[in-house]
Amino acid sequence: MKSKIARILRERDSFEILTHVQPDEDAVGSTRALGLALQAMGKAVDIVYPDPVPRSLDFTEAPIRADGTNPAVSIVVDLSDPVLLGGVNPRGEVIVIDHHRGEGLFGAFRWIDPTRSSSAEMVYELLCTLETDITPAIATNLYMGLFGDTGGFMHANTTKEVFGIAHDLVSKGADPHAVAYRIKKTRALAFYKLLCAAVNRLVIRDRVLASYVTHEEITRFGARAEDTSGIVEEMASLDGVDLVIFLKEVSRGTIKASLRSRVKDAALNTAAAFGGGGHGLAAGCTLSGTPEAVVVEMIEEGVKWVRTA
Repeated sequence: MKSKIARILRERDSFEILTHVQPDEDAVGSTRALGLALQAMGKAVDIVYPDPVPRSLDFTEAPIRADGTNPAVSIVVDLSDPVLLGGVNPRGEVIVIDHHRGEGLFGAFRWIDPTRSSSAEMVYELLCTLETDITPAIATNLYMGLFGDTGGFMHANTTKEVFGIAHDLVSKGADPHAVAYRIKKTRALAFYKLLCAAVNRLVIRDRVLASYVTHEEITRFGARAEDTSGIVEEMASLDGVDLVIFLKEVSRGTIKASLRSRVKDAALNTAAAFGGGGHGLAAGCTLSGTPEAVVVEMIEEGVKWVRTA
């Protein structure tokens, strides 16, 4: 499928690139790298984000928008469920490039590989197949995607292949210190206020750890959407737990859950029970209700999967 997608990219002239709501390091880095490469090939490219790129990630070079074009191809990166497009409708023939587990029914052409660390890893391979030049700007974006989705090269998806790609990207101009600093060392004060709120209401049951922050707290602390990013990772650093559940009430009655696990498929199975998805050790879902009630339901479900892992 990778070779077929490469052939389509060579043959077509106009593209749009789309990714999921609340774009993270991998979503931003992968889409920008692919967009820059396509522009270097003389293609018209527009990147469409359902939500604005977080300010903390808006430090890499992006392609110049080709406004007013009618894209022949819509490349959907880092998701395979159209619900995650947040209501954005692809305008061209759909190509899906994703590393998450999913049904894989969306798109005319689908390259879905859950064994890959990130979509950035897949875009890197695609660019190698296209034999396009990986410039410092492209390398920096891809490195950001790798760094983000491997948790700074700490997650279990950090393979020898990932280190090989990271080495090549640095040799092509990516600055590992600059990327790590911008992602890890530029937290807003609101992040720590929300982290404290979450820690103050931690619940631990049968090696399942859970907490939440409310919409009122997010508003009161003047937090941006991105200021909740990373809280689940901090919670997951606590010793003695197998599953971590973090809920953020993004608006009254709407809750987004992020899950991390140390035992096989506990995060994915728990999220799937509430209509979500992701990876075996990292998953998420969106629910309706109050965080006080939802956290109890998710703990009950999580305990079941931890016990049977």
